[in-house]
Amino acid sequence: MAAASVLFRVFLGPSLLLILCSDVSAQSLADSTENEAWPEADAHVQLPSNWRLLSFAGLEQAAGYPFQQWYVATAIGRQLKPISKPHLLNIDPDKEHTWLLGVGYEYLRTTQSGNVKNENRITFDMTPHFRPTSRLLLSDRNWLELRWINGKYSTTYRNQPSLERDFLLHGFRFTPYGTFEIFYDGDKHSWDQEWYTAGIEWPFKRTFMLETYYRREHCSTCVPQNWNAGGATLHFYFRNTK
Repeated sequence: MAAASVLFRVFLGPSLLLILCSDVSAQSLADSTENEAWPEADAHVQLPSNWRLLSFAGLEQAAGYPFQQWYVATAIGRQLKPISKPHLLNIDPDKEHTWLLGVGYEYLRTTQSGNVKNENRITFDMTPHFRPTSRLLLSDRNWLELRWINGKYSTTYRNQPSLERDFLLHGFRFTPYGTFEIFYDGDKHSWDQEWYTAGIEWPFKRTFMLETYYRREHCSTCVPQNWNAGGATLHFYFRNTK
């Protein structure tokens, strides 16, 4: 029994990882952490009567791992009840309202280890915003996805509370923020993903904003299970002048 215990420990040693069986190798891959870059561009069009149109496109590209995903989307939103507390005006009109309701469509194409997935989504979201102080903004995005992945239907619910703070130093404006997002997979009947994000928004006048961030992703049912993502999003804002 003691000999078996010694052999078991040796078998799990780092020097013998290359000769593990395929199942153990797959588990090792699942537990690994990969890195990716995430560039995106968004266009926000403010419409009359507190309606807005949002379109965006982006790419997720892994570094040293066979994964790539590109996506495009469009959505329409309704902004309700302007925030009355005095504060620095936000470049994003959505964040100037207590409630945002939206519906949209997304298309995603994912290539991983030679396998290709095409996904169509219809999305619904509801986001309350609240300012406890003039410089702090709290929000809680609730997001429902109706998904068709290679024709197979499933649903995902996502909840993302966030906190951001405005800074104005010598006329220079920037907004650090943090978010935590959890995913409920209706097909698997489980909360299987968590995303932790920290970033900074860099607005320029009321024309565009650069958003830079780091994101840590964990998915207990995915391969690989963990991602480190560095992202940059360019937001462009167009306003109805009438």
